[in-house]
Amino acid sequence: MRLKDQTAIVTGGGRGIGRAICLSLAGEGANIVIVARTEREIRETARLVEREGREALAVKTDIRNEEEVISMVSKAMNAFGRIDILVNNAGVAYRKYLVETSTEEYDEIMDTNVKGMFFCTKYALPHLLRRGDGRIVNISSGAGKHGIPKLSIYCASKFAVIGFTESLAYEVGGGIQVYAVCPAGVNTGMYHSLFSDEPVLKPEDVANKVLELCLPEMTLPSGSSVEIYRQPMRIV
Repeated sequence: MRLKDQTAIVTGGGRGIGRAICLSLAGEGANIVIVARTEREIRETARLVEREGREALAVKTDIRNEEEVISMVSKAMNAFGRIDILVNNAGVAYRKYLVETSTEEYDEIMDTNVKGMFFCTKYALPHLLRRGDGRIVNISSGAGKHGIPKLSIYCASKFAVIGFTESLAYEVGGGIQVYAVCPAGVNTGMYHSLFSDEPVLKPEDVANKVLELCLPEMTLPSGSSVEIYRQPMRIV
């Protein structure tokens, strides 16, 4: 087990890509802190992680709320004494023309996809820096590399994830590696709420790439963005 006894925080871990990431990291020996707003879903993910033989901590958290994020990180440290991996996966989207997008929808997208990532990273990062090692993996999107009609705000948020990733990689340097993952359409409830066509990826495809980036033998330069398609996977 290449991540034995490491601790990973996964936001949006209650379902879809987040749940798949939790199980993938647990399969390599990591203990998992599962973060999302729906307690029933994170408890189910925790049960599945424990079935893999690893410890799980389900922490109901709205990552848009700074105090809740501070509390979540504190609970993670109290439970496991360390943080080695942070996966900023939680995200929301609305598919609308820009002129039809409300200020409330704009705020929900940016607060979840960008501010939530900022809060989680800000308060988890000191614990990674103290250890001098670790991984931060931010889930962007193909929409973070290419503009898509009727997804202008979502695209803006996911472009921001890539800029955040590149900047943070320069800031931390050394043993902490920071990556962005940019998948094409993934078979999740959120994707099906936006599009009627069939997605090309499964949540496990994204989870496998996240796991690969978290393994000690990974040599990809920090700050890199990885685009995932059905075949091939392209690193940029």
